[in-house]
Amino acid sequence: MASTLGKKTQKKKQTSSIEEKAKSFGSLVLTLIVVLFIQSFFIQGYSTPTGSMLNTILIGDKMFFNQFLYGGSTPRNIPFTEIRLPYIQLPAIRDPRKGDIINFEFPGNREEVEASMKVQYLKRCVGEPGDTILIKDAMLYVNGIKFPEAPAMQYSYRVYLDPSKMTNLKFMGLLQNAEFQQKYDITDIMNNREEKDDSGRTFIVATFPNNKIEEFRKNAFVKSAEIHVQPSSRPDPKIFPMNKLWNADNYGPLVVPKLGDVITLTAKNYMEWDTFIKREGHKFEMRGDKFYIDGNETTKYTVEHNYYFMMGDNRHNSLDSRFWGFVKRKEIVGKAWFTYFSWDSKYDLFGEFGKLIGSIRWDRIGMPIK
Repeated sequence: MASTLGKKTQKKKQTSSIEEKAKSFGSLVLTLIVVLFIQSFFIQGYSTPTGSMLNTILIGDKMFFNQFLYGGSTPRNIPFTEIRLPYIQLPAIRDPRKGDIINFEFPGNREEVEASMKVQYLKRCVGEPGDTILIKDAMLYVNGIKFPEAPAMQYSYRVYLDPSKMTNLKFMGLLQNAEFQQKYDITDIMNNREEKDDSGRTFIVATFPNNKIEEFRKNAFVKSAEIHVQPSSRPDPKIFPMNKLWNADNYGPLVVPKLGDVITLTAKNYMEWDTFIKREGHKFEMRGDKFYIDGNETTKYTVEHNYYFMMGDNRHNSLDSRFWGFVKRKEIVGKAWFTYFSWDSKYDLFGEFGKLIGSIRWDRIGMPIK
């Protein structure tokens, strides 16, 4: 009798344990579904992996993005993988605007029809559908008007020194000094270098944010500090679109395509539009002096989507639309909202606790992103 009661009690305990585990697993699945729903349709977390938006956004900033504004969607990827999913998108409250900081699906490198990396990028929208982009001596103009610059946006500068007060070598060392970096908000030190101009004079290329360059110029050892401009006579073969004799500092004019635009195809512009038309889902080829879209001979192509032009605030150290092209409206995910956490990522998360705590940027937590 006692043996039978013991077995019944043991079975009840086992059943109870299984039920508890099932309930815990069910709660975990439900929580995951809720999190994925919120992240897909309303708010998405994002970490900054590169310095292309310095100093507006720092490496190590953790941000929330408002996805509901542009129209939230069901998950675009299987979670934690690069496997794409068909998705449903809600109606947008409004479309992206010039000046918005946006995360979007990377459309692919200049000559890729389908992106080899299934990742999201973060840039500032500087051109809407139909806008004309022109960069003259590193200054951006949209529809003929100089584009407003963020206070912490930055350029690389040609710094000419007074050799009686500071040598190039000593200045290069100063750029590595933590106190000097903190004083002038210097965050991009990987691209500091010495160069020579056309007259043979040496200068240092160093990156400074807009809100610190005037203060830096006041140093007695600084003869001058002007934006380091790549002359228009030196085209960059990596620039978008192909065959344009432009570079990142002297670019355009280029019109951002909009829905319904009609492109006249010529032998001269064939390579400019080849990948673009293929990305819209068509077979495009040139046979002799004739053009064929989906096997039909034509000299015209009608644009099927609205597009945007993106640039990083770290203007001389950003791979953006100048190099890989336009971003389709449906590839845009969300607008940067605010920073919920920030830490200096040079410190190991699993390293010394005191250094990790000391690296937290408390002044950035909760700040809106503009």
